[in-house]
Amino acid sequence: MPRSPSHQYPPLASDPIASSLDAIAIVSMAIHRPLEAETIAFFLDEACRSNTITIVSGTTDPDSVLSVAECMAVAGGQSPALCGLVLATVRPTALTLPGDIDRWLEAEAITEAHGIELIEWFIVGSAGIECPRELLGEPERW
Repeated sequence: MPRSPSHQYPPLASDPIASSLDAIAIVSMAIHRPLEAETIAFFLDEACRSNTITIVSGTTDPDSVLSVAECMAVAGGQSPALCGLVLATVRPTALTLPGDIDRWLEAEAITEAHGIELIEWFIVGSAGIECPRELLGEPERW
């Protein structure tokens, strides 16, 4: 079910990102308006804190999220302080697409191979926000 981004202020860098609402607030702060194809990524440390947001523009191919996940996981795997990754793909005219459940599973396997847990992958569109993880019936990882 589509959800609208929260209009709360995002947590401070010293505050933990303890829920999907906190993460959506971070993503909402980072995305371009009007919406354009891009993928937002940020790591979480053991205390669920983050201090850097990476924005990859032009991620129009649905499989682009896999390249972003791999690049981030390789980088994050080099730091023992980082343990989680949150991704958000902006699709201005669509939400989940056929194959997104497989993309979620593949991105999860890619990040796990580097010692990083994929906490969430949000798909943001003009109609709201969806998570392929929910389509599998998996619980949140917060």
